[in-house]
Amino acid sequence: MKIDILSDLHFDNYFYNKYTKDDVISFYSQIIDFNNCGDVLVIAGDLGHNNHQNIKILKILKDFYKNIVCVLGNHDYYLVGKENKSLFKGSFERVFNMRELINKQENIYCLDGDIIEINGVKFGGCNGWYNEGYLQVNYPDEFFPKYSTNIMWQNCTPDYKNILEIENFDDIFEIEKPKIERVYKECDVMITHVNPSAKKEYLNIKYQNPSSTFFCFDGEEYLKNGSMKYWIFGHNHDVIEYEEHNVTCICNPLGYYNESGNGKFVQIKQIII
Repeated sequence: MKIDILSDLHFDNYFYNKYTKDDVISFYSQIIDFNNCGDVLVIAGDLGHNNHQNIKILKILKDFYKNIVCVLGNHDYYLVGKENKSLFKGSFERVFNMRELINKQENIYCLDGDIIEINGVKFGGCNGWYNEGYLQVNYPDEFFPKYSTNIMWQNCTPDYKNILEIENFDDIFEIEKPKIERVYKECDVMITHVNPSAKKEYLNIKYQNPSSTFFCFDGEEYLKNGSMKYWIFGHNHDVIEYEEHNVTCICNPLGYYNESGNGKFVQIKQIII
């Protein structure tokens, strides 16, 4: 099976209210070889801020793939704009709606602590989130109280205000952790939005400081004891690939338009399993 990998597509960073199917195909032809698509497209979170736009673009991409498997990311919780604020009472309602819209489509799956088997390959995953793992692993002799880490989180990620119904930087991790634990021993390909390793060598050197705790979680036990051959993630907006405990971990993000630089975009990453 050939699997294509992307994350952090941020649809609304590239497409606005007036766009056509041809616009979408023309743009993604810079990234995806539509003549050599994999059997499955895996998207590791951060589709965009508008659920209706997200599903419309996923359906366009589905014309070229037999299956699409995704999880949601932090931006998929954000309530921004009048439409979202009128449609949803909170972030979790928006996430539930996005997942429901995706899973109503034929052969498009949004994982939430469950496993989907496609041609004998088991894909497991959930949105995931970050925790204090980076601080514990890389600063073992220092104490970071929750209130100070929350202040650092608010300063480093000011768009946290767009996520309603949470108080602490790791509240969503506590919700997502049991979902990871339901599937990590049973899948061939694991998918989360957030990097499962808290080791600093698996992050861009410019981010190797305490704020990196908001870009990963300590998933050492899952990598060590899981059944997965691949762990696909996003969130970092850096192309990352490393091997830990015989698991190949891959991040292949598109990111924001202003990160692409001179019209150069990340190319689809294809693996065979």
